Amino acid sequence: MVPRDMVNAPAERLHVQGSVVNRKCEKKVPKKIHKSEREKRKRGTQNDLFNELGAMLEPDRQNNGKACVLGDTTRILKDLVSQVESLRKENSTLKNESHYVVLERN
Repeated sequence: MVPRDMVNAPAERLHVQGSVVNRKCEKKVPKKIHKSEREKRKRGTQNDLFNELGAMLEPDRQNNGKACVLGDTTRILKDLVSQVESLRKENSTLKNESHYVVLERN
């Protein structure tokens, strides 16, 4: 609950008091401003993630544009998926062979 003396207080004091009061003050700001700030933060986060991914893929490359990063990531993921599949097949084959070896010993 907001104290009565805080109801007509200036905005600076309201921001200090609590989240309920902050939400009331934020409603007075145009929604466009909030949306643009959210979008700006979202773009910043995405750019940071693209930069991090680009550095992980090929740290020495100068041009780590978003399209290059996505293309390289897609190529690498496809290669990894095919490697996983071949390793699963190899694992299955080795399990079967070991099963036959155990049966021959007994």
